[in-house]
Amino acid sequence: MKPAGVRIAAAVLSGLLLAAAFPKLEQAWLAWIGFVPLLLAVRGIGARRAALLGWITGFVWQVATIYWIPSTISNFTAIPPIAAKMILVLLAGFSAYPFVILAAFSEWISQARPARVPEGGLSRLLTLPAVWVVAEWLRVVVIAGFPWNPVGNTQIAYVTMAQAADLGGVYLLSAIIVLANVAIVEALAARRAGAGSMMVPAIAGRLAIAVACPLLLFAYGMWRLDELDAIPYTGSLKVGIAQGNIAQDEKWNQRLRDRILEKYLDLTNQAASAGAQLVVWPEAALPFYIQRDMRSLELTRVARERGIDLLVGAPGIVEHEGGSLTPYNQAWLVRSSGDVEGPYNKIQLVPFGEYIPFYGLFGMVKVAVQSVGQLGAGTEYKIFDTVELSPPAAAGSASNAPPRATSGAAEAGTASATAATASAPGAAKRPARFATLICYEGIFPTLTRSFAAEGADFLVNISNDAWYGDTSAPHQHLAMAAMRTIENRLPMVRSTNTGISAFITDEGRIGPVTPLFHEDMVVETVLVRDVWSFYRAYGDVFLHLCQAFVAVVLVAGAYRRRMLRAARRAATPP
Repeated sequence: MKPAGVRIAAAVLSGLLLAAAFPKLEQAWLAWIGFVPLLLAVRGIGARRAALLGWITGFVWQVATIYWIPSTISNFTAIPPIAAKMILVLLAGFSAYPFVILAAFSEWISQARPARVPEGGLSRLLTLPAVWVVAEWLRVVVIAGFPWNPVGNTQIAYVTMAQAADLGGVYLLSAIIVLANVAIVEALAARRAGAGSMMVPAIAGRLAIAVACPLLLFAYGMWRLDELDAIPYTGSLKVGIAQGNIAQDEKWNQRLRDRILEKYLDLTNQAASAGAQLVVWPEAALPFYIQRDMRSLELTRVARERGIDLLVGAPGIVEHEGGSLTPYNQAWLVRSSGDVEGPYNKIQLVPFGEYIPFYGLFGMVKVAVQSVGQLGAGTEYKIFDTVELSPPAAAGSASNAPPRATSGAAEAGTASATAATASAPGAAKRPARFATLICYEGIFPTLTRSFAAEGADFLVNISNDAWYGDTSAPHQHLAMAAMRTIENRLPMVRSTNTGISAFITDEGRIGPVTPLFHEDMVVETVLVRDVWSFYRAYGDVFLHLCQAFVAVVLVAGAYRRRMLRAARRAATPP
C-alpha cells in the first residue's frame, strides 16, 4: 500500500507534466505519459479517494496553465491582486473536475467490472478514453463554458500528429492520448500483479497499444499531408493584417480615438500598397460605435480610394422598442464600393468578461471589458463575401511585406502554403467567402465547425489578447486557433491587437506570425482549395459515440453493482 504522501506527489507530478505539454514550454511528448502517475496513484484506493487525487492533478494543471488570470483581472478591473489570486484558486479548484471524473471512474469501473475481467484492464482501456472525452466536452457546457487547452491540442506542436483532428476533432486526439496513458498503466499493473511468463502476453499487448497510439497518429498524419499536397488550390487572395498594438488602458480613452483610428488607417494604407485585397483589423479595433460615429466614414473613404475590402472589429449597439439598448461585440465588412455589410454579432461570449452568468447571483462582479457591460449574444452564423478569388499562380506566393524572423513552424507553414500553387482546371471565378470568429470563439470546435459548414473558404479570427500580457496565454490561444484549421481543412487569418497575429494553413501550419506588443502589418497570399473533412461534414460524431458509450457503461455498471448488493444481502444470514 503506497503512503498517502506518495500518491499526492504522483497526482501533483501528473498536473505538472501535462501543463508542460502546452505553450510556452510546449513539450507535447509529455502528454503521452502525463496521466500515468495519477492513474497509478489512484489504483485500488476506491472512487472517493481517487476523486480527491484527481482534483489535485486538475488543480495543479489549471494553476500552471492559466496562471495569467490574476494579472488579467487585477490590471483591468477594480479587483485587488490578492482577490484576483483567490479567483484563480476558485476557478482552478472548480474546473479541475475532468480529472476528478477520470480518476473516480477509473476506480468505479474496476468495482463494477464483469467477473470475466478480473483486473479491469480491458474495461479501463475501453472506457477511460471515452470518459475523458465526455469530461472535456463538459467544459464547453458547464456553467459558462471554458474549454481552454484540451489535451489533444498539445499535438499542434507536432503538426503531423494533429492531422487526425479532421476525423473526430480535437476530442479524437485527446482520446488517443489518454488511451496510450491507460495502456502504459495497465501494462505496469499487469507486471506487478502477474506471475512469471503467464502475464507476458498481457503486458506486451498493452505496451503495444501504448506504442501504436502515437505511431498511428503519425502514420495518418504523413499519409494525410501527402494526400493534401496532391490537391490543387482553386483560388487565392492577398490579405493584410493590421496589428495596432493599442495598450488596453488607452483603448477606450475618448481623447485618443482619432489617434487610434489614424494608426489603423495608416497600417491599412501600407497593406494596400503591399498588394492586399482584404485588410483585417482586430477585435474592437474601432474605439467607438461604428453606426453612431461620423468617423466611420473614414473607413469607406479609404476602402474606395485604395480599392480594398476592410473587415473591422467594433463595438456595436442595438436600440429596442421602448428605448432600451443592447451592446454587442461585432465585425463589419466595408467594401471597396463603399457599401458596409454586417454586422456579425459575436455568439460565444466570454464569461465574466462580456457577460455575467447567472447575473442575479454574480451581478456584483465587475466585468473585465471596460467598454461594455452585459453584452448581447448573436445568433446568426454570418458568412461574408469579399473580393473575387484569383488563380493561385497568378496571385503569386510571396508577399510584399518586409521580411521578419519567424519560428521554424512558421517558415514550414509558409513554404507549404506557397509551394503548391497549381490551379484546379476550370475553377470558376467567384467571391471569396469567410467566417469571422471573434476572440474566444476560436477555441470552440463545434461553433467553428458550424461556420465552416456554411460554405466558408477560409476563417478569420479577430482578437484582443492585450489582457494577457507577455504570458503563455496568447501562445495557447494561437495553438487552439490552429487546431480549428485542421478540423475543418480551412486556412485562417488571425488579426490581434497586440499579437500574436498569424496566417495559418489548412494543414495547421502557423506562419508568418507577428511578435507580441509591436505595431505591425503583414500581407500574405491566402490559398484556398476544396478539401473534404469528415469533421466539417459530419461534426461531433466521435464525441457523440463517446457520450453514448459512457452512458451505456454507467447504466450497465450501476445495474451490476445493484445486483452485487442484492446478492450479498441474500447471502447474509438473517
